[in-house]
Amino acid sequence: MYGPVDTKQFEANYKFLREEQEEEEKRRRFRMACLRAMVRRIELEDAVYKGELDAAEFEEYDLSDNERDIFGKDHMDELAELKRTPPQFIYTELEQLQRQSLLHQSRSKGGAVLSRKDKVKKELMKKEVQQVKEGVKQKPFFPKRSAVKRALIADTYDRVEAKGGKGAVEKYLNRKSRRHQAE
Repeated sequence: MYGPVDTKQFEANYKFLREEQEEEEKRRRFRMACLRAMVRRIELEDAVYKGELDAAEFEEYDLSDNERDIFGKDHMDELAELKRTPPQFIYTELEQLQRQSLLHQSRSKGGAVLSRKDKVKKELMKKEVQQVKEGVKQKPFFPKRSAVKRALIADTYDRVEAKGGKGAVEKYLNRKSRRHQAE
């Protein structure tokens, strides 16, 4: 309970939970696509009803083909059920699924940030131990929070540059500076 945490062992033991969450997110995204197709149908039908859209133009859209592509052959019962569902329930369910999806994304990104921070800390400690072995230093030190933060920022810039070049780093810096100016 109070001993060191072996994150690799923890991840190996509970990997099935991450996989289950990813499967759940895939199902959620599929359901959101289905609901968006129904929202589009509802909006077009409302436009026809209000007289904003001609019935002939509505027939040109041929929503049934688009819906068949989205739902697939396996989910035609679900399509028929959604057609009978009142619009307010569809809008409510879509909002709930979008919130859950955003929550899942923020959790997964948060975990990635923490693991990156741990990785950077370990790299700093490896460098210190290496310097002690080479005789450059007498004993290793534990990095301060500011040193870890600086190394984490440098790692972030290196990752962004490797991913998108110098232009991506400039975009990242501009976005960060705008965010700090707003605060």
